[in-house]
Amino acid sequence: MATTYTSNARLQMPATSDRNWDVTLNANAQALDGMTAIGGLAVTTTDTPSATLQVGVSPGNFVKSDGTIVSFAGASTFAVPASSTVFLWLTDAGVLTSGGSFPNTAHLRLARVVVGPSAIAQVVDERIQCSVSGTGLGFVLKAGDTMTGPLTVSSPSTGSSLVVADPVNVLIGFFGAAPASQAPALTPLAASPSGVASDTLADVGQSFSQTVLNNNFASLAAKVDALIAALKRHGLMGS
Repeated sequence: MATTYTSNARLQMPATSDRNWDVTLNANAQALDGMTAIGGLAVTTTDTPSATLQVGVSPGNFVKSDGTIVSFAGASTFAVPASSTVFLWLTDAGVLTSGGSFPNTAHLRLARVVVGPSAIAQVVDERIQCSVSGTGLGFVLKAGDTMTGPLTVSSPSTGSSLVVADPVNVLIGFFGAAPASQAPALTPLAASPSGVASDTLADVGQSFSQTVLNNNFASLAAKVDALIAALKRHGLMGS
């Protein structure tokens, strides 16, 4: 009888009376092993049964936290300590790393390896194949999504906040300042028509020159008006 195939992955299904089932089974095994969801970034022992304190990681690609794709070339051998439980992961930059637990920083989970005195006892797959998509996930996915809670952008070295935005209460703060509401609108200053604005404030002298005074006031008014315009342009002051 003719071999049939599965609907999705087109794996071979031999008929009852077919001979040489090993050919079909081996072909299916190779096909499954080559699928990204199964074989990509898989952690395995380097020999079967394990006789060393080494594991291997197959090559594969993943999407890092900024949305770009990282290609991991794989690792034919990776040493793990004897008589321990070791967690393996890739950093956000694609560096193979191990430790006593998964980190809190951005990472891609690979496996949990139970290690005996001289060999690998168990490899537990910790890869996460699926993620939730849509709005309301606690982070901004795309244009049109909105934030429903406060957002803080902090320095990774000091932990000091650079920007704090509170969309619920319509507050914002910069460089560690407490979030505040938008500043009320100010009316621009009207400079004296006889004054000439410049970038320098002149000494009025003992005679108190009206011209110098008018020019100084015009210069100050121009600078104040420029600050008001900048604050309004960036939305920090009401219009």
